[in-house]
Order: sequence, then structure tokens, then C-alpha cells
Amino acid sequence: MPGAEEGPFAQATSFAVATPEARNLRDLRRRRYGQPVFVSSDQVLSRKGQVGTWEKFNVRLAVVKFPDNVLLGYDPVDLLLPTRYEDGKPVFETHTCELCRAAFALTQQEVDEKKEPTRCADCRDS
Repeated sequence: MPGAEEGPFAQATSFAVATPEARNLRDLRRRRYGQPVFVSSDQVLSRKGQVGTWEKFNVRLAVVKFPDNVLLGYDPVDLLLPTRYEDGKPVFETHTCELCRAAFALTQQEVDEKKEPTRCADCRDS
């Protein structure tokens, strides 16, 4: 089966959303083939800010398929998870860290409580 993972990376039963513990594809422990992701990297500048679906993954590379059938590889930390789903479509709400300028996904709880963090998890922990 394409995209199948084993062990702690076994497929989930539904697509994931951002949580305080997992805001990007690298942090996500249970991955499902077809997971929508938001590209925060400018590796391929024309693809920054676009939404694609995760196709294949290893520790250092995630292959993303875009709606125009282009496949590109990214560092999984640069692929943000959606904040929520509305009518089956992913909604991405992102912020840029005020210290390191890295993009990070907001969780639904942060949006609902209007407590949107200004720093990414790495900068808050340090």
C-alpha cells in the first residue's frame, strides 16, 4: 500500500490537525497517506504558502504532491498541519515567530481562545 508506515508511524484513522505537541509533519507520530500540509519553506519559492498532500516520508524527507501533480521533497519540519477542517477542507492558520522568523501552525484552541502565541515552540522553550 503506498505511503504505509509501520510502528509508531502507522497510519492514523483520520487526518491530523495541529496540536501543541505536533504542529508540523515531523512531529506528527501517526501519519496518514494524503495528509494535507502547508509548505512554509522557500526551498522552491513558487511553492511557499501552497497546500499539498503528503505522499511519502522518511526522517529527513517528505514528498508532497500538489494539485497540479508536481511532486517535491521537503524537510518535514517545513510542512505545517492544518488548524482545523471545514466541510472536509483543511484550514491553515499560521504565524511567524517574532524571534527566529520560522512559520508555525496555530491550534484550534489557540484560535478559539484568542491566545495566539507570538513565538514558536522552540523559542518558547529556550
